[in-house]
Amino acid sequence: MDYTKKKANQSVENAQQADVPYDRRKLSYANTFTNPFQRNTIKTLELLTGKLRLLRKVRQFEKMGIPFGQPFWSQALDLLGIELLTSESEISRIPKKGPLVIVANHPHGLVDGMVLAELIGTVRTDYKILTRSLLTGVKQIDQFMIPVPFDHEENALQKSLEMRRCAMKHLENDGVLVLFPSGKVASSDTILGSVVEGEWSPFTAKLIQKSNADVLPIFFPGSNSRMYQIANQISATLRQGLLIYEVVHAMNKPQKPVVGNLVKQDEISSWRRDPRGFMTWLRDTTIALGSRR
Repeated sequence: MDYTKKKANQSVENAQQADVPYDRRKLSYANTFTNPFQRNTIKTLELLTGKLRLLRKVRQFEKMGIPFGQPFWSQALDLLGIELLTSESEISRIPKKGPLVIVANHPHGLVDGMVLAELIGTVRTDYKILTRSLLTGVKQIDQFMIPVPFDHEENALQKSLEMRRCAMKHLENDGVLVLFPSGKVASSDTILGSVVEGEWSPFTAKLIQKSNADVLPIFFPGSNSRMYQIANQISATLRQGLLIYEVVHAMNKPQKPVVGNLVKQDEISSWRRDPRGFMTWLRDTTIALGSRR
């Protein structure tokens, strides 16, 4: 397979050992919470489910030598046993230059961002991902990240304005912006119900329209575990506490995101007066890519 050959030929000469081992306290979704009960609940759930296993993978990663830049992703996904199966013909739909917004559904969490980074990086590396993941602040891949604050974070509004400024500036410089317009991981409406992608934020429509960038939809098949769906029905805190478990749950399973057709400015401009309708249409268009599998 051509993709595998490309991956095997990637240079690892720039791999460098981290100066300081990864601080295991950072491997937690509790760190943005100020409420002690919420923080402790999330940390306890993480320890009881996936954190220790994931930490062992982190230590293995460090011993291998941590690559800077694009090679980080292939090494990380290899270590997690996550193979990318998207075909070369679909990957070729990613434009090689010019401003571009890539939108995707968000069924898994952290793994979605990692897979997209590897996928896009086979074509171009001038991308930035809007992310709330644990990977913000990791110096080896900082160049690819724009942090997105949680609503409960201190100074969330100020941080959101800074995030939007950085995103727009990157598009003005003809870069690629990658985002999950729902802003949250997909979940079921009931304990045993089907998993549903959340509504997509009109903020994304404004970003697209102001930047004059084309849009590329990408669909991720799959969903998080039933345990995650049950936790979501009980408490947002419990749901947050299982996000690390879901990374472990995704290990040793291939990912095959579907790359759609480019949405050009002619189509985008026809929605200029209806940003909410545009996002509904774009969400539906993205979800419909699932029927191509």
